Amino acid sequence: MPNSPQNLSPVRVAILLPSLQVGGAERLVLEELNYLKDDPRFAFEVHLVFDEGPFFEELSGFGLPVYVWRAPHKSIRMIKIYWDISRHLRQKKCDVLHCHLLNSIGSLLGKLAGVPTVTTAHGDIAFKFWARFGFKRSALVLGCGEKVAKNLRRFVKRSKVGVLNNAVQSRPRKYSEQGSLINKLELSPNSFLLLTLGRLTQQKGYDILIHAMQKVVLAAPEAVLLIGGEGSDLQQLQELIKLLSLEKHVQLLGVVDNTHELLEQCHIYINSSRWEGLPMTLLEAMSHGKPIIATNVGGNPDVIIDGETGLLVEPADVDALSQSILTLLRDSVLRDKMAMEAKKLFLAEYGIEKHCEKLAAYYLSLV
Repeated sequence: MPNSPQNLSPVRVAILLPSLQVGGAERLVLEELNYLKDDPRFAFEVHLVFDEGPFFEELSGFGLPVYVWRAPHKSIRMIKIYWDISRHLRQKKCDVLHCHLLNSIGSLLGKLAGVPTVTTAHGDIAFKFWARFGFKRSALVLGCGEKVAKNLRRFVKRSKVGVLNNAVQSRPRKYSEQGSLINKLELSPNSFLLLTLGRLTQQKGYDILIHAMQKVVLAAPEAVLLIGGEGSDLQQLQELIKLLSLEKHVQLLGVVDNTHELLEQCHIYINSSRWEGLPMTLLEAMSHGKPIIATNVGGNPDVIIDGETGLLVEPADVDALSQSILTLLRDSVLRDKMAMEAKKLFLAEYGIEKHCEKLAAYYLSLV
């Protein structure tokens, strides 16, 4: 074994991903590296194929070797870049290549470099041809939840599929001054805050959530929805908010750097996705002890047990979503009960410590 007294050489692990954009997969990579970077069993290096991305500054503070390859999108030059990366992996004698969001390319690079490849499947969607191609050629494929892993086993050899639940670090709460967020956003002191975080894309179902808000505010005018994130649907969502006259009840915050403050001070966290893997933001909300409403997709039902740790609704169901919001808004006892149960489940199953020890065991099994 690499960590035995007879062999003190650390296992060299190369992490490969497109860039460090604001997203759940990228956040998970940072959580893993932050926990494992000082583990003497491993020596990590990070490869960003296209560019740095907003999370790059955080990665820079870890003191790890980072290579930014600046590959041009949809250009023949990408072939040379990928060849250069594989040559680098051979020269550095990397033991394991761990790929995120580059399923087909990562497995090919691993084959070229003669390095076993670990691929994490971050989503529960109908895996496209190139994703399946990459998964099949990886030494190990990790589903971010049991449901994702179950889908992987339909076309990947069972012995090559593992489960590694998403996880986040449990951070101690820093109780902000009561109402500070409400003051900052210039909201009414009586505002009831609903929060959702993620990219502004069709996947996240924010159009459905905004339509649900139209029904919610008729019964509860104190309700305010905060949406943190940016993405391709920004203009469409802005127009929808205006069309439904919800400017006072829905705020698009853009990229947020105060995620934990938002989670700390919101009353309910909502995931309205049409499809998902196991959202990091859902786990963060659980770690903050927040009542949650989520759609019954992907890994959401693994953590949201309907009626116990939160409420589940079917995707794209405006009526069910609005009714669930009103149910929790009106019942503080139910909110507190669900928040407590969600926090207990998080601490038992979804802390970063358990996740990283399991990941370390997967790495060691390949060398």
